Amino acid sequence: MPIPPPVPAAAERRGAQRFEVVAQATVVAGEETHVLAVRNVSFGGVFLDGKPDEYPDLKRGAKLDIVLSGSEPGARDEDILNIRCTGQIVRIDPGSGPQRPPGFGVTLIPVDDDEQDRLNKLLLRLSNRR
Repeated sequence: MPIPPPVPAAAERRGAQRFEVVAQATVVAGEETHVLAVRNVSFGGVFLDGKPDEYPDLKRGAKLDIVLSGSEPGARDEDILNIRCTGQIVRIDPGSGPQRPPGFGVTLIPVDDDEQDRLNKLLLRLSNRR
């Protein structure tokens, strides 16, 4: 019986590069609205800070309406982009110390081409800071 290949490290499984961002997300799940800090963002999703037990309606598989408001660190208020998206919670992390805070991995799909352009603009700014 063949030995299965090793599971790649989390960073190797990611489909897109993640960028640290100064942002918050207004998240609507069913009848509830939450404002959560965004830890990082990529072309495919965001990681939202939050303790899972404080947000019982944010369960894996939950469909969300999201407004991502963000910019790169050090930007002016007028440089903040608001990006309307839909998403789905694909991962819930209970956290384990300061290096791995609790939160929610969420897919991110801009609602139209204009919103996709805003997301692309934000990610381009963030990638140019590296």
